[in-house]
Amino acid sequence: MEDLKENRYLVKQTSYIVDLKDVDFITWSANERDLGKFLAKLHIGTKETRYMCQSAEELKELLQGWADAKGKEIEIELKEIEGLIWD
Repeated sequence: MEDLKENRYLVKQTSYIVDLKDVDFITWSANERDLGKFLAKLHIGTKETRYMCQSAEELKELLQGWADAKGKEIEIELKEIEGLIWD
């Protein structure tokens, strides 16, 4: 993932930089207009910033970078990201 620097900073060129350590939680949804892409919302306090992930793999890298910035590890499968797991 090119926009993730040092596995901690998300840089959107000409727009913003987010320290993933400051992100409280991340929500995401599939992009209905462009299949295969995912819109991630990074929640910081009462604010949020949006980032379009080009694939489920890129979103997984973002989630793992966020967990790493928090000093944690996350095991998540692509099918969990894509919503393909049913109880």
